[in-house]
Amino acid sequence: MKTEDIWKYNKGEWSEAYTLIKLLGDGKVYASDENLNKIEDEFYPILKILKIEHEKIFFVYDDQELIEVVDLEGRIQKTVKFLDFLEVSEKSFTEIKEGKGSSFTVPIIENFLRALGFLKFKAPNKNKSDLTMEIQDLKTFLSKEYTFSIKSEIGSKPSILNASNATNFIYKIDGIEEYEFDELMRINKKTDKKWLKLRILKILEKINVKNYSLSFHGIENEQFSKNLKLIDSSLPYILSQALLYYYSTEKVSDIKLLTEYLVDKNPLKLSDDEKLLFYKSNIIELIRSSTFGMIPTKRWNKEYDVNGGILTVKNDGMILCHHIFYNKKQLDKYLYQNTKFETGSTTRYKTGDLYKINNEDGYYFKLNLQIRMK
Repeated sequence: MKTEDIWKYNKGEWSEAYTLIKLLGDGKVYASDENLNKIEDEFYPILKILKIEHEKIFFVYDDQELIEVVDLEGRIQKTVKFLDFLEVSEKSFTEIKEGKGSSFTVPIIENFLRALGFLKFKAPNKNKSDLTMEIQDLKTFLSKEYTFSIKSEIGSKPSILNASNATNFIYKIDGIEEYEFDELMRINKKTDKKWLKLRILKILEKINVKNYSLSFHGIENEQFSKNLKLIDSSLPYILSQALLYYYSTEKVSDIKLLTEYLVDKNPLKLSDDEKLLFYKSNIIELIRSSTFGMIPTKRWNKEYDVNGGILTVKNDGMILCHHIFYNKKQLDKYLYQNTKFETGSTTRYKTGDLYKINNEDGYYFKLNLQIRMK
């Protein structure tokens, strides 16, 4: 085999391969509560797993403890024992967890999947689903195919909403003098490690002391703005206020804490009876939508690419399921408690830099939105 043909993936990508192998070996997946603990009496028998991009369908025959590997035309390619999948998953997990570098090899997985006809594992994916699985409802005994997103506690935490120019929020300051612009721009990476926080704090300080005007101008990408407005017409403005608070404070990045700030600040001046429900439900819908379907630059119709939920690879190798339908309450709590704002590249997205637009009065600056699991 040529060196360039050897599979080298990061921990997240190897976790996806591990998930496929482990689930087929187990023949079922347990449900999870909001704290990522197994719900002992709730699980979903797996009837088949589809990897259409690899032209493979894995049929699970629990009574015989066999996996049948079939191509898209229904031709049987291999028949493998449950135990073979379990053995590979058990032996490979430590290798994945202890893997070094941005990408590395896991020969036991590569050799096993190659023997099943895989030419490679990671394939281009145009949406947010990683795996399709037919599971059975033990209450009704009905089965249905669902798509799932795979998240892993091994290695870097996965992002929910990626930073890009599209996720820039733009603000306008009216009344600021040119000498103050120079003063603010002198607060930079060369003068202080916390330059961005200090600059935003200084801007807010000048606005409060000198009665300058600060307003939310809009989102850099119109499509992202439209997508957010499908959740609620006020969501762009709500997020703009949460971002201002995040960038001007230290160590307040948790979605839960930022939502509590919104409830307290109440930028929409809602009544006490409705403000908690309104801000919290819209922030949760943002996180859920970003996890399962919405991409900032693509037109969104409020439908999810992922209709099954999240499969999480835990640090001990266990895989648990938060199902959109069966575990919605636990899923929402899990996302709400385990996501945070994060600062992307300040240079790439011009975060916090003051600038003018043509000969207009006032200055503008951008704050970038990125959301990640914590």
